[in-house]
Amino acid sequence: MLNMWLVSWRNLTKNRRRFIFTLIAVILGIILTTSMLVANNTVKDTFEYYEKIYAGDADYWVLSNDFSFSEDEVDWIKEKGHVANTLSVLDKQTTVKIDSLDAVNETSVRVTGVSDIESDLLELPLIKGDLDQGGLIIPENAAKLWGKDIGDTVEFKGLGTIKISGIVGFTSWLASPNSWDEAEGKHFRVMMDLETLQKWTGLENQISYMRFQHEDRYSDNWLSKYQEKFEGTTLYVQPVVIDNLRNNDINGLNSVFYLVSVLALFISGFIIFNMIFSSVIERRKEFSIMKSLGYTNFNVFKLVFIEVLILAILGTLIALPVGVLFADLFVDMLLGIFQDTMVYELNWKNATIISGIIGLAFPIIVSMIPMYIACKTPIIKSMSNSVQTINTRKNLIRYVLGFAFLVMSFIDHYVAYVFLLLGTVLIFPLIIKIIAKLLSPLMEKMLSYPGRLAVNNIRININRNANTSAMLALSISVVVFLGSALEAIPTGFEKEIKSTFGGDLQVQFEVPINEEDINLIEEYENVDSVAWYKETMVTWETKSKDKREFYLMSSPSDEEKGFHLYEEQKSKLVPGSILLGERAFDEWGGEINDRISLNTPNGPTTLQVIGKVKTSQDGGYVGFVDIDDFSEEFNWPNVFTLMVKANSEHDVVKIRDQLNNDFNTSISSITLIQDQVESSQASFDGMNKIMQFLLILVIALSSIGISNTLLMNTMERIGEIGTIRAIGFTTSQVRKMILGEGLVVGFTGIITGVLLGLSVIYLNSVSEAATTYMPFVIPWGNILLAIISGLILSLLASIIPSYFAIRINIQQALKEN
Repeated sequence: MLNMWLVSWRNLTKNRRRFIFTLIAVILGIILTTSMLVANNTVKDTFEYYEKIYAGDADYWVLSNDFSFSEDEVDWIKEKGHVANTLSVLDKQTTVKIDSLDAVNETSVRVTGVSDIESDLLELPLIKGDLDQGGLIIPENAAKLWGKDIGDTVEFKGLGTIKISGIVGFTSWLASPNSWDEAEGKHFRVMMDLETLQKWTGLENQISYMRFQHEDRYSDNWLSKYQEKFEGTTLYVQPVVIDNLRNNDINGLNSVFYLVSVLALFISGFIIFNMIFSSVIERRKEFSIMKSLGYTNFNVFKLVFIEVLILAILGTLIALPVGVLFADLFVDMLLGIFQDTMVYELNWKNATIISGIIGLAFPIIVSMIPMYIACKTPIIKSMSNSVQTINTRKNLIRYVLGFAFLVMSFIDHYVAYVFLLLGTVLIFPLIIKIIAKLLSPLMEKMLSYPGRLAVNNIRININRNANTSAMLALSISVVVFLGSALEAIPTGFEKEIKSTFGGDLQVQFEVPINEEDINLIEEYENVDSVAWYKETMVTWETKSKDKREFYLMSSPSDEEKGFHLYEEQKSKLVPGSILLGERAFDEWGGEINDRISLNTPNGPTTLQVIGKVKTSQDGGYVGFVDIDDFSEEFNWPNVFTLMVKANSEHDVVKIRDQLNNDFNTSISSITLIQDQVESSQASFDGMNKIMQFLLILVIALSSIGISNTLLMNTMERIGEIGTIRAIGFTTSQVRKMILGEGLVVGFTGIITGVLLGLSVIYLNSVSEAATTYMPFVIPWGNILLAIISGLILSLLASIIPSYFAIRINIQQALKEN
């Protein structure tokens, strides 16, 4: 058995260059697969981790439809024997004076008072200091911007002065701006002892909400009992639900991760197939002799199988640790787009095991055909010296199937994209012939006679060259398509934000708004009009009975003046109905006119879903109901959110400053429509850079395939190269010939890939089956990136084969003829 492994190792490494290229391809494919799977798990876990931190392991929370309520109203819950832990919380808006040239004169800050800073229901990632010293707890980004450290004092306007005792990492409890520009529309958040905050504010015994945990954990029976107890009061109870989809579109990220993984494996698999197939064809006489000496089909199959297994084991062992390291760097870059101070723990175990299985199994799977050819090698035919001719019938069948798939790509269905890609790959030998012919004058002009010879040589191994170029084309097409998506989607978002934002700025108040406040704002010189809507966080159930939560919003109070929160629908909201944002509708999993179960401030109810709407509110993870339902059905009489329209876009900042001046202790946040657009654009710009980096790696993997193919072509033409060298070809001309072949293969892949990518973009833009409308946008930046990287990497891929070609010994090469 050991002898068999040694023989397989010798056969595998007999052609060292080809072996190294193939091993690199295996390694890169597994590195990208491992890193994407690890990144996928880690990002998902990180978002869930921060949601869990905010939830604090609580089961329920008691809230009010008013600003605050008395602790006495919930004392009976604390006394229940089945209640393990409780946490009372009071939020208060105020301002703080910061000695910094960049700081806002009176920086807005929300102070959160908690009854027990070390409660099991409150998790704070401590960086510096202590949590139990009775001082102020501030987040790390606030400490940096404020220039504060442990022991420094902070003075809150109209409240008091307190020392900083702890600095913590990112948590939703204390989510704060990362820059002073961001602080103009978003408040900082800090935490302190509840009793101290109650004394400062004069709100003794008052809290904003209370969280609590059961010993027997979550139960619908307890929920209904609490709801009955609070019926007719301003209080209501909600189960604590961990739903990271509310803040992040995880599914969209998952799709990108899987796309890159599949593409990398596909290209890597093609390179492995090429290498093993060529090795098998070269050794058919060897297999025939082995069979004549008594080897069975299984022995031959086993020999090649062990070769592939050695390749897979080596590649996997090298790639897995590198893939995990790469995933660490990638996750760090990716999470930086969402929040600079996010911390994470790399979830690498399961993903690495899966990648290891893929790394071992995938090379074997893609090599099954060459292994079958090897074991079925006939003795007499393979021992003869007959020259094999190209099977034109097989090529004809390939072309017919290819054109049939291309015709089928015009159907309006997701499978059309698969037909387009398969059709293009199948007719690629014809494509490379046409493009090579068109390139012939240019190649001859650039490289003289070696250029013309390079074009002619492409036809010698047309299928191999075509398949290699097709892999590059697929990589380029993905670069182009994703580039278009990342340009088109923000453009669509901007249009969506402007049409569904609800005015020019939205103002969230901490306390209920009255008519006097609204009239005051309407009288501002720069204000055109004011409207409002009601909103509250509710839990709801998907069709599969999973619990979710989102903001439930009312229709605007004045839609006639252009205050729209969602795109107009044929089906109008009426009492008892609901419109779901696109992401919420998809997560719900039901159909139009089905009923959705919600837990409102007035208890559980069901509403009829009458439509799916496009909206910029919470990224489409939201529900809209008739405004009358909030007051009459949901027990929600108060208004906390205003929408303001400015006379012109230049007046928006002036209105914001005036609002901060008049309501600085009651405004929770002010969001400008332009800030929303810029935030959306910045996220997509960051994603685009990361995607470009990943896809350049995929193109680099394709270039290894080009190098491997050129090397195999060169080795099979040793005799031919020796002949042309003997009749006067210089080493420079041989090098130019090989470089020319690489350019033809690369240029064909680039041209076809760009056209293929644009075709996919067009099909998606006119498709009614697409879940998200994407206009036909040509991503010139990504196309330029793909062309430049494709050409450079194709040239680099040609260097080693050209170097090998010029080192061929003429006398030995002539013996090959």
